[in-house]
Amino acid sequence: MDFKYITADEREELYNEIWSEPVITVAKRYGMSDNGLRKHCKRLGIPLPPSGYWARVKAGQKVPKPALPKVTGELKKHVRNYAIKYRTGIEQLTDAELMADEELCLLKDETKKLIKDICSQVQVKGQLRSPHHLITEHKEEVIYRKKRDKALKQANFNSTYYANVKSKYRENNPILPINVSESNLNRVYRILDAIISTLEEMEGYTRVSIEAGKDKAYFVIMRSSFYFEVKEELRKKRGSQSNSEAQTYLVLSMSAKSWFTNSGQCSMNYKDNDNGPLETQVGKIIYDMFVVANKHLSIDELKEREEKRERDERERQRRLEQMRKGELEEIKLLEQAASDWDKAEKIRRFVDCMERQINDVSYAEKRVMLSKWLKWARDKADWLDPLTEKDDELLGKSKHIFELIEDESD
Repeated sequence: MDFKYITADEREELYNEIWSEPVITVAKRYGMSDNGLRKHCKRLGIPLPPSGYWARVKAGQKVPKPALPKVTGELKKHVRNYAIKYRTGIEQLTDAELMADEELCLLKDETKKLIKDICSQVQVKGQLRSPHHLITEHKEEVIYRKKRDKALKQANFNSTYYANVKSKYRENNPILPINVSESNLNRVYRILDAIISTLEEMEGYTRVSIEAGKDKAYFVIMRSSFYFEVKEELRKKRGSQSNSEAQTYLVLSMSAKSWFTNSGQCSMNYKDNDNGPLETQVGKIIYDMFVVANKHLSIDELKEREEKRERDERERQRRLEQMRKGELEEIKLLEQAASDWDKAEKIRRFVDCMERQINDVSYAEKRVMLSKWLKWARDKADWLDPLTEKDDELLGKSKHIFELIEDESD
């Protein structure tokens, strides 16, 4: 168990362990000191048995057990899957099941219900009294940028003075990518505040950055990123030919992709329309993001399976090639052994025929010399023969075929 980041289920499991056995016993199981485990429990919001608890239990007393607190506030930084709980055994699903169009198919039923309930109830506030810090930061940064840009514009008449004025200001801090007129700014604040705050209740979060000098931001849900921007769109009234009668509509555009494989990249666009303003679509926007994120996870699982199959096939081919090379080596050994045996047998037959003719040699000294040569030839035949072992003074000791096969197997 990784105590730095723990799932809600692991937290509950640890809580049950702590109240079933003394802390020192549980700590040993995890290979740490009891003080170390106490610190982890405190950080994870897990209540500990009070002093004397186990003595009272042993004495037969009933001691109340406090409930495990819900995951809220700072605990959300350390506990995962407190809201979003995945189905067990996703790896057991078939490829066809993963490719199905069932919404939120990777999540437990309780999580599906939670998402649907929250999305059906989320509302955009009429007035922001305690806005999310990203909204506050946007307001402050916009004021700062306007002040800086105005000062730099006024100082533009002289390069030295401009450089001096510029040195007094910093570069842009990243903020939410909101590109709308002043009249729509508060609307956007209220809409984004509702989305950002609701996502944080559901283990999502929002990040801002600056890329190539432009403000960028993305929502993160279930290991998918949703890069977004809020802008305006001008539309003429039906039947109107004049631009002066055009209306301004808000547009929330998003580009979604998986964290790990960039799979399933898709565009998502929401705007004021005849069915209602963007404010009324916030619940659908959030729900759609979960549906897309779920699909990304399915695609990632399918890709991981395909990559595993490819790795397994490459490994199978590698082993086959290794076996093929080994087989060729065995064949080479077989051919060499058969060839050496054949040579030894030919030499022996030749020596036998030669020996029968020695008696016809009239000179005794020549017969002795030829007999020695025949002995030498038989020794060399034995040295060549893989079915015998022969120690030769000059050539060394030959190996029996059984020993050669054993060496090849090693």
